[in-house]
Amino acid sequence: MKRYISLCLAFGFLLALTTAAFAGILPGTGIQATSHDLSDTGPKPSYGNGETRICIFCHTPHFAAQATLDAGVGIGTRITYYPLWNHNVTQIASYATYTNTNSGDIPNDLAHQLNAAQGTLPGGVSLLCLSCHDGSVAINAYGNLGGGANPTHFSGTNLIDPGYRIGGAAHNDLSNHHPIGFNYEAVRLQDDEIRESTETFFNSTRGVTIESVLWNGNVECTSCHDVHNSKNDGYKFLWVDDNHQSDLCLSCHAK
Repeated sequence: MKRYISLCLAFGFLLALTTAAFAGILPGTGIQATSHDLSDTGPKPSYGNGETRICIFCHTPHFAAQATLDAGVGIGTRITYYPLWNHNVTQIASYATYTNTNSGDIPNDLAHQLNAAQGTLPGGVSLLCLSCHDGSVAINAYGNLGGGANPTHFSGTNLIDPGYRIGGAAHNDLSNHHPIGFNYEAVRLQDDEIRESTETFFNSTRGVTIESVLWNGNVECTSCHDVHNSKNDGYKFLWVDDNHQSDLCLSCHAK
């Protein structure tokens, strides 16, 4: 009996260690140990040259980027959202955006109207994401905005893994990705298969609504992804798990 109890305790201890080690990988458990943990203790090869802090790659409590502190890295009218930002931003001036048909091929030409509404730049919050994910800026180009005032924090060749790059070889091709930077309500008024923005994501345990993840009414990268892995129910930072009956897609698309 004692041996049985000892084995159970040992198993419980190992399970606790395993749970702690992988806690950040589970949806809604925080950024630590996820693919956005770029520190030396994260799951990927470190981009920080000995950096053990996690948040510093994107945020800083002091000397953060602002419109009035443009250090020659595109801060200003391109970026309208400054979450204590600490990373160089993409300099891509124009992106190829998604469209799925030629003009005049479908009633109301909705696909091209959507494409035109996007313009050539998504919103500021998406540009922050693209500052790593379009592949044009080194991941460890953080701190001392302007690029490499501290050489230990900058490498021009230290780019994001191609598997996570969405900008193509020229860094500006978003034409085969979900459109971003367009007004949700403007599309809903023309498409009777788009749900009301007040509706809740399917199987969200936290009551996440469509309108709560829009930015100035627009669909942006963070309309699908919770980049800090803090309030989401799906893997890969998704608000809900799309592997279950396409919950993410069908939360907005009434198909």
